[in-house]
Amino acid sequence: MSKHNKQEMVVRHKLFDRICHWFIVAVGLVTFLTGFSFFYPSFQWLGAIAGTPQLAKFIHPIAGLMMCLPLMLMLVRYYHHNKWEKHDLAWMLAIKDVMFENEEKIPPIGHYNPGQKVLFRAFVLTSITLTVTGFIMWQPYFAPYFSATVVGWAIVLHAICALIMLMFVMVHFWMATWVEGSITGMLYGKVSKAWCRKHHPLMLDEHSDVEKH
Repeated sequence: MSKHNKQEMVVRHKLFDRICHWFIVAVGLVTFLTGFSFFYPSFQWLGAIAGTPQLAKFIHPIAGLMMCLPLMLMLVRYYHHNKWEKHDLAWMLAIKDVMFENEEKIPPIGHYNPGQKVLFRAFVLTSITLTVTGFIMWQPYFAPYFSATVVGWAIVLHAICALIMLMFVMVHFWMATWVEGSITGMLYGKVSKAWCRKHHPLMLDEHSDVEKH
């Protein structure tokens, strides 16, 4: 890559965050497949990823922790990019132009758009809820310390949150594929300044402020 091209690229995701992201994707896939295999009878065949239903039940809570803990770490690291800004409301009011890609009418945004910030908050709430309810219902280690009623409600809430998180994961995947170059940024860490000017123009201002300091 030439010196000129290097100068035209900016860092969007650091190496540590990219490793965390793809690790979460891998263990998250195992978590969802094993979880659905014994939560919903019609999906029992998904447990084949673990070999047996018994092994799926053993692997699921461990994989769940391996998914949620680094996810919450990433959420802490990305918090400063996900604060609500005054320009976010203007972007949300122009959602029709966003969907139809009327770029000249879309208000400028920073590192993340309001839709991504909503996803951020959804992942915070669901990951915390899944972790807490997962511990409550984890047999035979923690469940005996709670009443049958508490465990029963934990199971229901756990299943609901899992479905909600799955829906938001699908939205996250759709958004990443919809905006060309987003996945490249998470794979290699950098995006072009032209990409920033088109999709996240205020991100360049943020980088300029960091460089000045």
